[in-house]
Amino acid sequence: MLEIVTPSRLHFGLLSFGNRSAPKYGGCGVMIQRPALRLTLDPAEQFSAAGPTAGRIREFAQRWSQYHRQDLPPVSIRAIQTPRQHVGLGLGTQLGLGVATLLNCASQIQADSIAGLAASVGRGARSAVGCYGFDQGGFIAERGMETPGQLSPLEARMEFPAGWTFLLVFQSKRSGISGPAEVSAFRKLPPVPLEVTAQLKRFLYEELTPALQDADFDRFADGLFRYGELAGNCFVQVQGGAYLNQLSKRTVDALQHFGVRGVGQSSWGPTIFALCKSKEQAAAARDYLSETLADEALEMEITAADNQGAQLIADADCEWSTAAENFGVTSG
Repeated sequence: MLEIVTPSRLHFGLLSFGNRSAPKYGGCGVMIQRPALRLTLDPAEQFSAAGPTAGRIREFAQRWSQYHRQDLPPVSIRAIQTPRQHVGLGLGTQLGLGVATLLNCASQIQADSIAGLAASVGRGARSAVGCYGFDQGGFIAERGMETPGQLSPLEARMEFPAGWTFLLVFQSKRSGISGPAEVSAFRKLPPVPLEVTAQLKRFLYEELTPALQDADFDRFADGLFRYGELAGNCFVQVQGGAYLNQLSKRTVDALQHFGVRGVGQSSWGPTIFALCKSKEQAAAARDYLSETLADEALEMEITAADNQGAQLIADADCEWSTAAENFGVTSG
C-alpha cells in the first residue's frame, strides 16, 4: 500500500578525521539512480520484516521504537529491491531512513527534519552525504561534524547534469570495510594533517563546485580524480594505498588509460566509479574494461545521478496517504 524508493550514494572522500583542530569527517558525494532500494509497507497483525535485509530492517525499527518511546505499529516492511551491502553505496543509511519514514507514516508522526530522521535510527554518525542525499538528491557537500552527536551541517547541494553518466565497477567476491572493522580501522589511522584537509577543501570549493555550477565536465572530472586520490591516500595504513586493493588500482588505471579521467573509489569500496560524458562513453568504457580485465570477477552497471532523493509512493486508497503527503508522496 505504501512504497519508498531511495537512490544509492557515491562518496568521493572525507575531509578530515582524527584531528581535533578540524570538524570530524565532512566531504562530498552524489546520489545515483541505480542500484535503488525499494521497501514496501503493508498492514499486518504485528510488526514484521521480510526480504534480504530483514534483519537490518528489524534493527532499525527497534531503534526507531526506542527513540520515539512507542511500540512498533502492526505493519510489514519488505525489501523488494536491495543494492549490495558494504560495497560503498551507502545502503545502511538509505535503509535506515527509509524504514524510519515508513514507520513515521504508519504511526501518523509528523514529518521530521533529516537530522531528526537520522537520529531516530542512528545514522549520520560520520558521513552525512547519504542523509542529505536521501532528503534532496544531487551533489552534496557537508562541512563535518562540529558538535558531537549532531548531524554535520550541509554546506552545498547542487543539481548534477543529467547527461553525465557513471559506470560502476563491482568486485563480485569482495566487500569493503564496515561495522566493527570500520571502527577499528579509524582507530589505526593517523590524523589527517591540516594542510591535507585544506587542500581537499580547495579541490572541493575551488574546483568541483564551480565546475559543477558551470557544467564544465573536464574540469569537474579532473578535480574529482585528484580529490579522491588525495582523500584515499589518508587511508594507506589500512588499505595499503589510495584504493582498497590491487584490483581496484588496476581498474582505475585501466579506465584512465581508456581516457576516462574522473575515476575514483566510493567510500571504503570496492566499488569504483567512472564519470563519463555520456551513456555511449560509459558503454565503451565498460566494454574496454571487460576485455582488459577479462580474467577478473567484475560486475558493471551504468547509471545517472539522482537529483530527487527518496520517493514515497502510495496507492490511491492507502490509509497512510495523509501522513505521507508531508513527505511529498506520489499517488500510485
